[in-house]
Amino acid sequence: MIKLGNEVHWFTSKIPRTSSYEKFEGIHIHRSPILFSKKYMSLGRLTFPITSLFNAAKLAKQMDILQFNTFVAGTFGPAVGRLAKKPTVLFCHELFHDLWKSLGHNFIEKNLYKHIENFIVHQNYNWFLCPSEYSKRTLVKAGVPKNKISVVPHGIDFDIFNLGTSHKGLKKKFKLSKNKTFGFTGRLSVKGVGHSKNLLGLFEAASIVIKEVPDAKLILGGKNFEDLNPYLEQFGIKDHVVFLGRRPFDEVPLFYNTCDAVVCPAIVDGYCFLTAEASACGRPLVVTNGGSHPERVLHNETGLVADVAPESLADNIIKLLTDDNLRKKFGKNAHKFSKQFTWDKAAKMHLKVYEKLID
Repeated sequence: MIKLGNEVHWFTSKIPRTSSYEKFEGIHIHRSPILFSKKYMSLGRLTFPITSLFNAAKLAKQMDILQFNTFVAGTFGPAVGRLAKKPTVLFCHELFHDLWKSLGHNFIEKNLYKHIENFIVHQNYNWFLCPSEYSKRTLVKAGVPKNKISVVPHGIDFDIFNLGTSHKGLKKKFKLSKNKTFGFTGRLSVKGVGHSKNLLGLFEAASIVIKEVPDAKLILGGKNFEDLNPYLEQFGIKDHVVFLGRRPFDEVPLFYNTCDAVVCPAIVDGYCFLTAEASACGRPLVVTNGGSHPERVLHNETGLVADVAPESLADNIIKLLTDDNLRKKFGKNAHKFSKQFTWDKAAKMHLKVYEKLID
């Protein structure tokens, strides 16, 4: 947005060791106090709409248009817009609806979040943005008119995610040069909302894969790997799993390029950066048919789309690991397909909506 000549202000929570205002890469960042700031990820952030309403409205009066993101900030967007007399946009990755019953990790998430979602989308937002057709369907299901929703896919940083990253360093370091590798990086959790990533399904699939491809290794990246040990033992795959650690953002391509096949077993995803970034790195993918995956991965062109069932995931992983030519074909197609997802394009699509509302 800034590169296109716009002034951008970001309004967020003030948590410990942050300043009330700073300018970062041209973005004006304003932070408003919240309650329980030391417990920001749980209770603290939920107080943001209450403690920050008037600070938000004061800043909003200086703006031309206001965009709010689900989940938390989306609850008070139209109220801020009315106070400031400015048009409002809600960006929504997806709505879980009834999935909260199984994905929520506490009473509030399991029982109240569905109703909070409905509250958010039934407020008087002037427009809705989302990153996929799947996300749009979740909004329509919740009652948002189709003609008030624009699909704006996220972009990929091609300076970081590209074909130029070598895999040899990590393969040598972790002694994987002679192994077929399939991997996942992201939230390494099987509890609460992390359950949506379906790692237990991936582990069960891996137990099937290694019976057919004995030299195969499942490689994982991210944090909280230690929490997974009991499950790796449960599925009998501990000796076939290699943890590559949590990498800085600009080193994530090293992980992707260590995988002969990148796997996303998630039950639901509104966009899934993993699939987009891995595609940009020219990696073939196996994904489930949940959420937006069929939009990010073209079946039998850039990868394989499986059912959520572990047996289906395993069959498709085996198909890729045992066919060098298929992996090369999919990887080449994936890189080409990824080129349409640019941040410049995403920003211009946002601006088109903004300008229409401002007029």
